[in-house]
Amino acid sequence: MDIQRLIGYVEIGNLLSVTPELIILTLAFLLFGLDLFLKPSHKRKFLPSITALGYISALLSFIFIKEGTNFGNTYVVDKLSLTIKIFEILIALAVLAFSEIYMSKRNSFYGEYYYIMTFTLLGAMILASSYNLIVLYVALELVSVGFYIMTALLKGSFISKEGAFKYLILGGVSIALASYGAVFMYIYSGSVDLREVLTHKGEDLHYLILGLVFFLIGFAAKVGAVPFHFWLPDAYEGAPTPVTALMASVGKIAFFIPVIRVMPYISETFHLPWVLTVGTIAGITMLYGNAVALVQKDIKRLLAYSSVAHSGYFLAGISASNLIGIKAVVYFLIVYAIVSAGAFLFIALLERDEKWKNKVKEFSGLRFNLPFVAFGFMILILAMLGVPPTVGFVGKALVFTSLADASLWTVIIVMIVATGISTGYYLRLIVLMYMKDKEKEVEIKERSIYEIVSLSIIVLSAIILAIFPSLIWKLISSSGDMLFKGFK
Repeated sequence: MDIQRLIGYVEIGNLLSVTPELIILTLAFLLFGLDLFLKPSHKRKFLPSITALGYISALLSFIFIKEGTNFGNTYVVDKLSLTIKIFEILIALAVLAFSEIYMSKRNSFYGEYYYIMTFTLLGAMILASSYNLIVLYVALELVSVGFYIMTALLKGSFISKEGAFKYLILGGVSIALASYGAVFMYIYSGSVDLREVLTHKGEDLHYLILGLVFFLIGFAAKVGAVPFHFWLPDAYEGAPTPVTALMASVGKIAFFIPVIRVMPYISETFHLPWVLTVGTIAGITMLYGNAVALVQKDIKRLLAYSSVAHSGYFLAGISASNLIGIKAVVYFLIVYAIVSAGAFLFIALLERDEKWKNKVKEFSGLRFNLPFVAFGFMILILAMLGVPPTVGFVGKALVFTSLADASLWTVIIVMIVATGISTGYYLRLIVLMYMKDKEKEVEIKERSIYEIVSLSIIVLSAIILAIFPSLIWKLISSSGDMLFKGFK
């Protein structure tokens, strides 16, 4: 096999289609160089602004992009990847608005944070477009290594280092398993393109089965599916809260999209095993994540187990193995990313108070101290629960529809039970904020206009995207049609 077939080759005429990635890549190296030469006082002043300008430039470049392929048809720029990349950058901008003040307050400001975050964003964008096993491996490592480092950035925090260490070990195991699976798939098909692997008619089918099992276990660990979720609560709790917001949103999208892309190919070849395996993992993940979240006393761990449960919801839609399922999962992924990022950013705001310890009981009477924070957090909590008129309701309704269309009634029942369990801890937070007396005085002394604008947009989006779901549904719908083209 020649090198062009292995890793693809650059098609100069189509380089315009990867302009956002090129901008983000250039920005990352620029930030790296500036971090080497700028004085510490200048880093705080210039690095956040330059990063924000770079992200905005990447967003504006989408205006000129045309759909197409590059690198020997291994890198696809379509409506799905474009939609995902736009939301990844928008969420990264919201996280960026909180990063400088948060890290400075924690005496943990590092110039490295900005270029590591940018490289992580680049990896997430690449994952949205590639079918090539080698490119997927590099992009997975780019995202994962970035999160390992950023999780450990809180100076003097044992919990931060412990979370990063657990994430590093289990993340390393997951990527090793995924790589091992990729080897078996290559042995089976002689190709590193997942589309060719899954449509190849070879004799040694056991190589393909082994490869898929290892490959999907690796991704299951990345998304926090039970029983591969052990790293997630500790990493979410220990990481700087803006980083947790990035992991729960951009990270979640990035790790799910490759699975969604190959879903039509796998379900065509292994429909029944796919439904049984993924449906079972989805059911266990939904029940376990919500049940354990009920007993959590730390708000970040509570939301971490909620994130585990939501991985189960996404897997339920994927298990449906039909067109409406893929559309439902992509819609739900995007809106959950927005909502979960907002929830953690509200917590980052509360942590400005030095007395705030992230205990659930501290939310008691929060509406008396911080009515805007209490109201916004309540809206996002209701969205996670799936109460109308919020985006969470639309997302879960779409997943229910896809399961009903596939006649997966057992998974539907499990999802209803799991959602019922989640009512306990979501409503408890609202009851504490609005029906209990103040636990303590909470005061946020320093808020930037960028933070307020970011949170306001996120809260409004949680409602507007539910009232007008067609704002993103049309893009998602055409993406699903494109992925299932040529299949049942």
